[in-house]
Amino acid sequence: MHPRSTLDHWRDRRELDEPGYRRALLALGLMPDAARWRVHVERLLLITGVLSLLAGAVMVFASNWLTWPRLARVAVAEAGWLALLAWAWLSWGQRSDAPSGRWALFALATATGICLAVIGQAYQTGADAWQLFALWALLALPWALLGRAMPLWGLWIALASSAIVLSAPRWPWQRGLHVFGLFDGFNLPLIVFWVLALCVAEYCVRGAHDWRARVLPRLLALAISVPLTLSACLVAAGEHVRVLGPALLDRDALIVLLWLLCAGGGGAYAYFRGRDLFVLALALFSAWSMGIALMFVRHHAEDLLMLIAAYAVAGLGGIGWWLTVLHRHWQDQAGQVEVTPEPQHE
Repeated sequence: MHPRSTLDHWRDRRELDEPGYRRALLALGLMPDAARWRVHVERLLLITGVLSLLAGAVMVFASNWLTWPRLARVAVAEAGWLALLAWAWLSWGQRSDAPSGRWALFALATATGICLAVIGQAYQTGADAWQLFALWALLALPWALLGRAMPLWGLWIALASSAIVLSAPRWPWQRGLHVFGLFDGFNLPLIVFWVLALCVAEYCVRGAHDWRARVLPRLLALAISVPLTLSACLVAAGEHVRVLGPALLDRDALIVLLWLLCAGGGGAYAYFRGRDLFVLALALFSAWSMGIALMFVRHHAEDLLMLIAAYAVAGLGGIGWWLTVLHRHWQDQAGQVEVTPEPQHE
């Protein structure tokens, strides 16, 4: 558990008074003094500057596409990419763990896709959209491995996911598996890819107490939970024919089986090993949703509206109560462990 959470827990239990709480924050370097505020402001300006620079580059090509000759479009794109490469080289050479170097790599990986798109549109290569994202993900992978930062890996996962979704209609087994849309389909390779990415992300951040290290695994868990739960609930409620298309026994059974594996495995890992309330809550709410869906199996489900409403309210209340009790129990266990100072980051 993060040292700040442990101190907050001790203060809430009145085991630490307010002066002692403030002295502990100062001793551990957790008090937001002027130096820490300056670091946070500088990092915020760096992130917004990089995102504004990338958005401006896209707008430059969009507003001048018809007026610039073909060679000028490609030259400007490659010149911008080389400029970002020089920035990344200088930032990474000074200090490899500096935020400026990692965000320079993020800008470089994003600019790679801009260059590919400009070349493809200028010379009309005839490549499909999924080929653009696949090549973009392949070229961005070295920068993600070098930077080892959450934004870079998030970008790479988004690129690879886009390539999988756009290439799905060309697969020979696509007749049995619909392309994953927002809520109305199922794409087995995409779900499997997200599960593998989640396992790798969990392995890389194991034992980390900082909430920033848990952002990517939790986003992946949310991305897996939402489509799987919706698809499994549709199958359980008997509405999958209208939404997913003609009933296919192998597809419907695969959806339910994959939901059971992900919800059960994710919940068990979050409870016994990871101690992640967010992932555990996703598994519990997914099971709660499946329970409601099973009540709609009957053709006259309107006769059970009061029972369904009572189950929904009681289930939500029970899940919230148990998670609260579990959180306090985990805090009590962590409070018995010695608090170590947090390393300073500049």
